[in-house]
Amino acid sequence: MTNYSATEVLFKDATESMVKNFGRSTLYEYFSDWVIYRNLEPMDKRLPGLKAAGYKMGLAGDRIPRKLEKDYAKAALWFGEEAQRLRGVKTPIKEIILIGDTLLNDGTAYHNMRSLSGLPGACFIGCEKTAQEPSVEIDDKDQVYSANRWSALGAWAQWALDSGLRLDANTLVVVDIDKTALGAKGRNDQVIDKARLEGLYRTMDAVLGEDFDYNSFERAYAEFNRTPYHLLTEDNQDYLAYICLVVNTGLIHFDEVVQEIKKKSLDNFDQFLRWVGSRMMIKHNGGEAFRQVHEAVVASVRSGDPTPFKRFRREEFISTVAHMGNMADDSSVADLLKNEITLTEEVCELSEWLKGRNCLQLCLSDKPDEASRPNAHASAHLAPLHKIATHRVGVDIRQMLDKLK
Repeated sequence: MTNYSATEVLFKDATESMVKNFGRSTLYEYFSDWVIYRNLEPMDKRLPGLKAAGYKMGLAGDRIPRKLEKDYAKAALWFGEEAQRLRGVKTPIKEIILIGDTLLNDGTAYHNMRSLSGLPGACFIGCEKTAQEPSVEIDDKDQVYSANRWSALGAWAQWALDSGLRLDANTLVVVDIDKTALGAKGRNDQVIDKARLEGLYRTMDAVLGEDFDYNSFERAYAEFNRTPYHLLTEDNQDYLAYICLVVNTGLIHFDEVVQEIKKKSLDNFDQFLRWVGSRMMIKHNGGEAFRQVHEAVVASVRSGDPTPFKRFRREEFISTVAHMGNMADDSSVADLLKNEITLTEEVCELSEWLKGRNCLQLCLSDKPDEASRPNAHASAHLAPLHKIATHRVGVDIRQMLDKLK
């Protein structure tokens, strides 16, 4: 950890301000259609996606890489260079910036991008922890700046400049969406989780009807959504949701899953799918609707799709939109943060400042496309998440940014 005096002064100034409501806006206002979700198919159709240009990215096959993988970093770097060309900047990317909320996923993506490109950079990892005194930890080797206040973004910009970065037309800025630009982690992310659970409950109701056991589902979800089960779930919400659905049908009982994990005889999701298939030949629990879900999940997993439970994710999208911009403009900040997925004001203001310096900004998210954009059926009337207006809530850091050169 490095103590940085200029950073500390700016950081303390920022945390004296109160979290406020700054009105409504959209991600589109700051990032336009430079938004790319899990399938790596950009919202801006001028930019080719994985299906059309995977070979140009240096990726083998059509499997969709996840954020922790080096192939994801390859794709992100390729998108950056292509976007640079499309916006008419003739010089290549010379430095990399990443703004996120998790050291594992976002920090690893940033590390991989720098390692593959050999370019300098800086990474900000934010999480609001108001019960703690404001603090910053800096990894000097990788240039990773972790703060327990989102308002530290202003101080981070100062630190990045002092570290020798130019933050100009040759800078690629990658901004995470879930729990960073939207639903700031530690401040507002619980509403994102609430919307996901609502979508999940609606899916269970639709598949199981009157046979859906709410209490049994809650027990299974709470237990399996923990680190000891990551070998099975791979920390993938689609896998977790499907496992909980299976347990709710009674095909495989909760205690059976727990015991198989403890005995280490069940250690991956594909094995679980085969187990379900075997049980389905003996029992007929769940009915036709469950059979269709099972077959769809199996087909998606076999094709390498990291989002196999698409029915759930489509319901999640509808629930998420319902929690964006749903509160009155005169609502208290506390009510907004409790009931609405809000834009992170500090990220919005930083984006405006970086735009003024002509940086290239991309929103890259591992959030599934099915949970982020409408499909042709139930949600066709809705806009994609980055075009949904919602309130901007956070701390004003513009004065700090305006002082920087």
